[in-house]
Amino acid sequence: MERENKELENYRVMRENAWFFLIMAFIYSICFATAFYHNYIGITFPLITAATLAACGLFLKKNNIPWKKSNWWYLAGCMLLGFSTVLTANIFVIFFNTVGILLLITVFMLRQVYDDSQWGFGQYLANIMFLYLNMIPEMASPFINLAHCLDKRKKVQKKNKTALYVLLGMVIGLPMMALAIALLSSADQIFSKVVGDLCYKLWKQILFSPNVFLVIVLMILGFFGIYSFLSALTLNNMFQWNSRRTKQNPVIAITFLSMVTMVYLIFCVIQAVFLFTGGLLLPEGYTYAAYARQGFFQLLFVCIFNLIVVLCAMSFFEVNKILKGLLLLCSGCTYIMIVSSALRMILYIDTYHLSFLRVLVLWFLALLAVLMAGVVRTVLKPEFRLFRYSMTMVTVCYLLFSCARVDVLVAEYNMARLKKDISYEDLEYLADLSIDTLPVLSRYDFEHENCTRAEGEYVEEYDYYSPTVIWNYDSKSGRAKASGCRRCLLNQIFHEVLEDTKDLDVRTFHFSKFLARKAANENFAK
Repeated sequence: MERENKELENYRVMRENAWFFLIMAFIYSICFATAFYHNYIGITFPLITAATLAACGLFLKKNNIPWKKSNWWYLAGCMLLGFSTVLTANIFVIFFNTVGILLLITVFMLRQVYDDSQWGFGQYLANIMFLYLNMIPEMASPFINLAHCLDKRKKVQKKNKTALYVLLGMVIGLPMMALAIALLSSADQIFSKVVGDLCYKLWKQILFSPNVFLVIVLMILGFFGIYSFLSALTLNNMFQWNSRRTKQNPVIAITFLSMVTMVYLIFCVIQAVFLFTGGLLLPEGYTYAAYARQGFFQLLFVCIFNLIVVLCAMSFFEVNKILKGLLLLCSGCTYIMIVSSALRMILYIDTYHLSFLRVLVLWFLALLAVLMAGVVRTVLKPEFRLFRYSMTMVTVCYLLFSCARVDVLVAEYNMARLKKDISYEDLEYLADLSIDTLPVLSRYDFEHENCTRAEGEYVEEYDYYSPTVIWNYDSKSGRAKASGCRRCLLNQIFHEVLEDTKDLDVRTFHFSKFLARKAANENFAK
């Protein structure tokens, strides 16, 4: 009964303050469209992040929900991820920055609105997904609350009825006016020239303009996104699982864990004998790439499997000393696997140099080691808040990865190792990572080489690079690329950067684009 009363109270706040929340959502939709109109990584990204947090703050204030001091770091994480987006043009990082911001805001609001003191790791994940599912039917809540508000005011204000009649008359009059203009335009050429052309331009260039359509779509996404999210939070229908439910006999868990751990121990012994003390040699018939890649993906699966096994064992079985020892042994084997995979990846990097994926692998291995420490802590102390720990560690580790500008690190490392001996293919890979790498590549002055017009398509607009360059169409990027000549390749990319950043202004400013444009100008000034 208390929960139902709270749910009704939350609904009442949204309903009684319908105009406030509708106007707030409308203003937010304008900010959303302004931020993302032909500009998804500009300086407006952290600004719209701040606007989203401000909307959440107004919601909490209207519902008289006090701020929890322990939740402030979620806001800091959101803003740091927002600013990180302005520092890089790497699509992978930008995508996960956005996902991270949405997840941090979601957890922040759940912790503000609900009592999560009894939530376990699984319940947190289930309630996050349940909240997102609730947003779908709540997309109708703006119309329901608006209808309630209009119905309420209609009883006390007669002017509202007049305004409604005017609106109804306009809806009826618009098609009648369009029909009259069409008929009169065909009847008189002067009228058609003056009024008909004006209406046609209004219809064609404004009402059905692709740019106007994009703005409307962005406003709709912003409006319903923020309103349905806040409305879903008022439902107060999150699962409250019984943490004292009856647990199963631990013999079951001890049996299957003993079998799995035995396999882990054999694997770890092999690693200790072969990899750690065998001079870091590879098995016969294996390449560095195959060995490192195989080890990583196996480790990824095993670590995720171990995490699930430990959580399930702690949740569904009575924990005793034997089960605890097996869980700790399983976690220890996982650490040996992490070290093994890291050593193999280091071998791979030493031979084939850095790439974005290889840095991501090393980062993920370090993150797994940190998360497994939380799992071990949970085994030793079951009341340990594993979800909060995991959320904090993932946020901190990802912030370090996001702000590190990995593409720049990869370019710096590879160019320092190879310098002017870098191959055309390796240079092409670095240039295709993102425009973050261009300031690094611009420091090296390559001469024209392998330039001939014997074959390939010649693109006239790039004529000033070299009079004899081969141009081949690259299906992956969908553009013609200078083939064989490193100087021509860089000149082409710098030219494209100048074209893409010529409209850089206050709204679309992006730090990485600014540095790339500066490098391009310096390149052509040589």
